[in-house]
Amino acid sequence: MRHLTRITFVFFLSIFSLWASAEEIEFAQEDRIEIPVGIYITSLYALDIPEKKFTVSAWIWSTFDPAKLPDDYRFYNKIEITNARSWSIIENENFTIKNADGTLHSMTKFTAEINQDWDVKYFPFDRQSITINIESIELDSTQIKFVPDMKNSRVSDELELSGWHVSPIDIRSFDYKYPTTFGIQSGAQGIYPRMSFIVPIERNGTRIFWTYFLGFFVSYIIICILYFFTGELIESRIGLIMTALFACVGNKYTVDLLLPSNDVFTLSDLIQVASFIIVGVGLLSSVLIVVLVKKGAQTLAQRIDFFITWAVTLGYPAAILIGVLMAPSVLAAQG
Repeated sequence: MRHLTRITFVFFLSIFSLWASAEEIEFAQEDRIEIPVGIYITSLYALDIPEKKFTVSAWIWSTFDPAKLPDDYRFYNKIEITNARSWSIIENENFTIKNADGTLHSMTKFTAEINQDWDVKYFPFDRQSITINIESIELDSTQIKFVPDMKNSRVSDELELSGWHVSPIDIRSFDYKYPTTFGIQSGAQGIYPRMSFIVPIERNGTRIFWTYFLGFFVSYIIICILYFFTGELIESRIGLIMTALFACVGNKYTVDLLLPSNDVFTLSDLIQVASFIIVGVGLLSSVLIVVLVKKGAQTLAQRIDFFITWAVTLGYPAAILIGVLMAPSVLAAQG
């Protein structure tokens, strides 16, 4: 009975935690002040996949009516980059212009080290969405609404990201609801305007594919070669198998240092698993063949050896080819 009560408690606690989680919403209020916001990204660098981060430098701006907002409002002093580990405004590149209609145009340049959850399922033929999230602080969704300046927001033409193709920027504006009131007794109580600047990038992965996984492909070649060792040379297969195993292990350590831990089965995992499988099959089949030959069952040994030879020779590249062809960037190129 106690066990059943505990299960029931955990179930309702899980339901409550889902209900109480932060979420994107569309806050329905028509009298909010609209603040156009735009960005010009000048630099993207230090794309660190194992550490799940990148660094960006960019200009960000807004236009607003100071008569409708607090006296100290300058936009840049009332926002935060919510997914940044750290960020700072460049003081000598920060200014405000007064327009003819009385509105103020605020521009500032910042640098930020930002958290990024890299999708490496199809590495090195992967696509990523570099994302910068800004959010209003102090002024909540009952007061203001961010509107994207799509016309002027872009990535600098001089930005070159080695090994990547950079696509045009996309902007999403929405309200973000927190599962807390932050102790505020009035207002939207945990609902704040947020804007996401998204830069799609696609890796040029052909060279990386061959260089990063070369050790696994060398082990495949070695395993294919060992099936030519027949007759008196059949016992010499073990040496080749050990060489193939060392190539796999060494390459695995190299690749694991480049990629973060992941809870999905990736293309890299497919190549690694397939490589270790053919090495294992090579070892087990060689032992089996030696045993059969010593027992005089040479015909059976030859048939088994023939079957395994072609299964490994054709199955390994076929499995990897299927995995590569499933990558979105490869599918797009074929289309």
